Amino acid sequence: MTNDKTRETVVLFGFDRSTPIVPLRESTDNSVFAVGDDKNKKILRVSKRLPIEDVSFECRAVNHLAENGAVVPRFLPTLSGELYVAVDGDVAVMFDFIAGYHIQVDKDHLPDSSQAFEAGKGLAQIHNAGDGFQPLSPRHRTVFSELERVSPLSDLFEGQFEGGSDFVRQTKSMLEFGETYQGARGLIQNDFRPSNVFFNDSGRLAGIIDFDWSCIGPIIKDIALGALEWSFSDGAIAPDFTIFDSFLTGYNSVAFRKQEKDQQLYDWIAFAALSDAATYFCDRVNDPTARRRISASYMYKKFQFFTEIKI
Repeated sequence: MTNDKTRETVVLFGFDRSTPIVPLRESTDNSVFAVGDDKNKKILRVSKRLPIEDVSFECRAVNHLAENGAVVPRFLPTLSGELYVAVDGDVAVMFDFIAGYHIQVDKDHLPDSSQAFEAGKGLAQIHNAGDGFQPLSPRHRTVFSELERVSPLSDLFEGQFEGGSDFVRQTKSMLEFGETYQGARGLIQNDFRPSNVFFNDSGRLAGIIDFDWSCIGPIIKDIALGALEWSFSDGAIAPDFTIFDSFLTGYNSVAFRKQEKDQQLYDWIAFAALSDAATYFCDRVNDPTARRRISASYMYKKFQFFTEIKI
């Protein structure tokens, strides 16, 4: 989106054309901007790949969560009352700014137990608040969307990637596993990573962002990805199970439906990790400079860990 288009868009949400606009993040999925000053700051997100139906689902889902006590930034309507704006094939939304910081996780740094507990508790609050949410229309994205991208590209993976045949077979197996699951379903955040959770200066949860992958799906998939991402950093050879357990304890401290640390959870962690690996490789399958070794993926290594470990 050009600068002029960005300014035209913020005007639709009630801001003046002279309002400060600061780019925050650019990715293949979104462009994100801070709009306004410290007295009235909002976030503008321009989605490059989401269809309007999916953005509509997200806006209504998040506002439902906000109305029911979850600490999420409410989506703001335009002057005409719409929750999104279509601009040159992209879809722009605006939501409240959250002041705080998120945890930087790498192989040398993990959250502490209290932060993991707070994060787990926050995810449970989302699931609790999501009870009763009824979308006006189905969303295109599901928990299976990323794994489903592999099959049409199977010839490329099998012919050009080291470990590609196993990767294709494993994605099919995980799809079958997920599709036969009969457990609780509901509104899930579907991307519950440390970068999407903000804390205040007291170390308490300040807000949860990035619901563009949210959907109706198995509640356990959300818990699985959360436990994985908060305890198992890229480059580590195993999760920190103290952090893992703190996340799960925080979740169970307020969740309407408790989650056991059992084989089913481990299997869903493997599912979540392989789904992320599928995203990584499918996004780069036609990039000649991209890695062609499946086992080089951090998320694939996490998938292997939780495939091999048994309770």
